[in-house]
Amino acid sequence: MRGERQLKFRFFMSLTLISACSVLVLASALFFWFREKTVDHVNQVNESVLLNTETVFTKYMDMVQNYTMDFYRNPNINTVMQSGDNNWSNQLYSALSQMRGTITVNAFLENAYIMGQDGPALMFENNPLSPSAKRELFELVRDSEIKQSPFVWNATLNSGEREKLMTLFYNDRAFGSSEYHGAIAMTVNLRKLQENIFGSSGDGDTRYAILDAGGLLLMQSGLPGVSFDEAMLRHIASGTSKAGTLIWKDGSGARKLVAYRQAQHGGLWFLSETSYKNSVRDIANALKLMIGLSLALIAAAAAAAAFVSHRMYKPIGTLFGNIRSLSGDRLAFAKGGGFDEANRELERIAGEFGELKREKEDSALLRWLTSPYRSGDQLPSALPPLQDSSGSAAFCVAVLQLNHAGTDNEMPDEEKIEKIKSLPQLTERLFDGKAACRGFFPHPDAAVLIVSETESGSFGDYGLIRERWEQLDEELRSWSGTACSIGVSRLSADTGQLKQLYDEANDSLQYRKLRSSAAVIYADDTIHLNGSPMPDSSLEAVLQIVRNREQELIPGAIERLLAAAGSYRAGQATIALSRLALELDKIGDTGLANGIARHSDFLVHYQRIWRISDYAELGAWLEQLCLNACEKLNELNTVQTRSAADEAIAYIRKHYNDPTLSLNGLADKLAISPPYLSRMITEATGSSFPDFVHLVRLEHARALLISDPELDIREIAEKSGYSSSTYFTTLFKKRYGVTPSKWRLNHILQQND
Repeated sequence: MRGERQLKFRFFMSLTLISACSVLVLASALFFWFREKTVDHVNQVNESVLLNTETVFTKYMDMVQNYTMDFYRNPNINTVMQSGDNNWSNQLYSALSQMRGTITVNAFLENAYIMGQDGPALMFENNPLSPSAKRELFELVRDSEIKQSPFVWNATLNSGEREKLMTLFYNDRAFGSSEYHGAIAMTVNLRKLQENIFGSSGDGDTRYAILDAGGLLLMQSGLPGVSFDEAMLRHIASGTSKAGTLIWKDGSGARKLVAYRQAQHGGLWFLSETSYKNSVRDIANALKLMIGLSLALIAAAAAAAAFVSHRMYKPIGTLFGNIRSLSGDRLAFAKGGGFDEANRELERIAGEFGELKREKEDSALLRWLTSPYRSGDQLPSALPPLQDSSGSAAFCVAVLQLNHAGTDNEMPDEEKIEKIKSLPQLTERLFDGKAACRGFFPHPDAAVLIVSETESGSFGDYGLIRERWEQLDEELRSWSGTACSIGVSRLSADTGQLKQLYDEANDSLQYRKLRSSAAVIYADDTIHLNGSPMPDSSLEAVLQIVRNREQELIPGAIERLLAAAGSYRAGQATIALSRLALELDKIGDTGLANGIARHSDFLVHYQRIWRISDYAELGAWLEQLCLNACEKLNELNTVQTRSAADEAIAYIRKHYNDPTLSLNGLADKLAISPPYLSRMITEATGSSFPDFVHLVRLEHARALLISDPELDIREIAEKSGYSSSTYFTTLFKKRYGVTPSKWRLNHILQQND
């Protein structure tokens, strides 16, 4: 009996030890897996915030860069650059008032400079620079290409203090060989921009910062007195990795979890710093849970081993064999991230806010337009020689776009290039020798013609000139497989207006997509078009047809919309059509007929419409957006008739402003259990019941911020179903990154632009 008890005890101890070791190994593996997941989650959250910070920073830089481009292209400001003449006129006063208003509205903009050929021509300075600093800024802008904007430099103020400034500029130096003709430069106060991006609050465990390419701190969140470890900043900037995380121990011995990434453009670094202890505080709780669970499992294993050893000690040989076999097993634990899909989505948004607007013309065309005629020169000159000794002969500029007509018999490229280069001779022939013509051919399918009177008054009746352009259009359409659009500027005898006349002719082509029958567009016909924004009623007619899913009425509605848009300036018409496309795209994606999408999506639609040059293409694209939206609404309508979840969704959308709206109350109305209703809503929308209610409420709140600008935040919160405006503001900022007040202000500024 003693031997049996001893054998049973040994068998019991063996089973207990094996069970305990297995439990400990499993618990350790789960703990380390959980710790890795926790750290990865913190890193992913910080990297997402960094990418969002980079996106916000890029938006500010794009906004200022757009200001510089708009001011540079203003003909009155451009005249100041070219000639240095800053005599006041109504037009110049209006342009300069707009520049001053820009730096007044945007508090982070310090100074604005109009750079001439030899130095600053005009300037607006809230924080004046010293004369030497202004000269240094001029030389930096003059010698830089457009792609080098923005840049950071140490400037000397009038007070003698040194301050680091970020400067954005725009000139026509697209390449290193391009000539300099002037520039617009605007300086950014990094301290004020820091408040816009991060705020001034020092609350929170995580801090964020923006560094220059060399690792020097430019901006940071929280209080400025709490600095970052300079050795850590140098380590990140000097490393070879463009993104990653590290654990850094500062001088006090405290460990920090640091995530960093470098922007694709500009070389700026974005980083976050979190206390390592706080970032993984859940691990300590998990460790206690694992210890308790392991002890419980070991106790259960010991009880099971005692029972087994008591009942099965006789076949000990077989059991030991199985034990030896089991002792060599190794458990495998899967490792992998759970945020791959989110990362891909963020990379796609960053790629869209990285697209740059294409230049309207290259530097060769600008040189050609501004080069005077000199007899005997071999280089092409913008103005043809005048036979009239008085020198007052008039001229105009025409921009031609030659496109494939869609037939199979398109002429070979060599023949087409030769025909395009013969356009000046063809034009002179059509004008019966009363005009001299010179041409510039920037692209294989484009031409710029300057037609000048051979003698003062030789053009005669302006209606006769229009007949000649119509005849030229007929000649071009007779070319095999060729379609043509021609934009013609007004007449002028001032050679200094060549660039302005070119812009008029080029801008006139934008009306080609709004007029189905017009092949030749005259700038004189577009000057008196309506410059105010298109009314919402023009768009609402199309949206109402889409909401009613009347697909057969869509072509007629689009045709009427484009006819109405043709009576407005090209910019206002493009803005209105972009808003319509944005709304249709939103409906096509989510089925939310009253949703408002991001401003970045609006810019994508605006740029696409601006690049479209054909009436049929624009109409077909808008019709397709309408059809996609109708299909989405039809799909939702079909599903709603079959699913109780959609009935609940419809109820939420209708009663979103009811503060008492709850899962239990809605479940009672539908006569189903709350857990089942919650699961159905999650499957149908991809969000939980509270998240979906917040989504609908916040969408309607955004609509109220635009449609009722006189409502304060408290009233909007109440109309959206929130009894607390503070809670509403917290949810709004968490979802959209800014407070409701800032979102409304940004929208107003974008509308004014």
